Amino acid sequence: MAQIDAFSAQLLSQWDWSGEDSAFGDSSSPESARKDEQQKPKVKMSVKRRMKASEREKLRMRSLAEALHQLREYLPPVYSRRAQPLTKIQTLKYSIQYIQDLSSILEQQL
Repeated sequence: MAQIDAFSAQLLSQWDWSGEDSAFGDSSSPESARKDEQQKPKVKMSVKRRMKASEREKLRMRSLAEALHQLREYLPPVYSRRAQPLTKIQTLKYSIQYIQDLSSILEQQL
């Protein structure tokens, strides 16, 4: 047992603990990722391209908001007990619950 401990101690004393060189050639550590980010210049989008991307995102969000609003209209009032409108996640969860409730009613009738 003493030989194993001495051997382990020798290996550990030779190990590079600074973290600069990876012993296994793996450069996916957070430190190396930060170094890579610092070395590579960020590619900037043109103003026109950024504006187009921003407009697409606004349209996407408007479309999503409209779809959620329509979905809320199909839910019975029991799901929105408070006077406050449902959040996005509440709308989706209550929609799932409502569909499950309707499915169980259909199964009982068959």
